[in-house]
Amino acid sequence: MLVLTQYIAKHEFKPLSRFLNLDDLFDGARKVINGLAIETKSPRDLPGFRFFKVRIGKKNGARMIVFIVTESKKVVPVFIRLKKDKIFGMNMAMNNPRVVHQIGKNLDRILDDIKNKTYQEFAC
Repeated sequence: MLVLTQYIAKHEFKPLSRFLNLDDLFDGARKVINGLAIETKSPRDLPGFRFFKVRIGKKNGARMIVFIVTESKKVVPVFIRLKKDKIFGMNMAMNNPRVVHQIGKNLDRILDDIKNKTYQEFAC
């Protein structure tokens, strides 16, 4: 199950809509669920959540960091960038302070969206 929050849809996914579509997000979610993604460390202590990095898009042109709620297997995109993005795409790792900062900001907004029920769920 893919959960797309209002904030991520507007600020992460929409600017890349020329390069990515919803099917690309579904493919990324399926990769995470099937164990084909790279697990990364959590940017903060969140019990019950695991974080993954996965390649998405045509010819793996983009990368996405997601978290998964381990009990329900719901995949939530947190951070989506093109591989050629000069600020984040080249080094999308948890040892990059810029990436960690942006993920932290996105996580706060995602958790608010989930609390306010401003998200959509899609079956993968």
